[in-house]
Amino acid sequence: MIVFSNRRLGPAAELLVSVDVAQSMLRAIADAARPEASARWELELVRWLEARAAATAAIDVSDLAWTPTNFDRQRDFVVAAIARAAESSEHSRALARWAAMIEAHPRDSVQFGRLWSWQPTA
Repeated sequence: MIVFSNRRLGPAAELLVSVDVAQSMLRAIADAARPEASARWELELVRWLEARAAATAAIDVSDLAWTPTNFDRQRDFVVAAIARAAESSEHSRALARWAAMIEAHPRDSVQFGRLWSWQPTA
């Protein structure tokens, strides 16, 4: 099982899904984001989602390499990609819950200089 979380919101916000569902969700988000991605962060997000889909590790909203100056735009980009992915996914409810966790992510938890973690821990 894979946990999607937002540590800042606490365990009540967690989403627990099978490895297959998690991989399907992350690939669907990457596929939905890819055609719209143009900025470096957006392109890195697509690569990161694909890499995370191949892993079997928990994922937290804070794992995304948010930047303080572009946080709102980045969050909107991710939420829009999830919404597009949900339109044709059998996991639309799970995707909607993940989007809600991302929408609720507090701006003050974004760290300056946060980098993408390409080696998720199991």
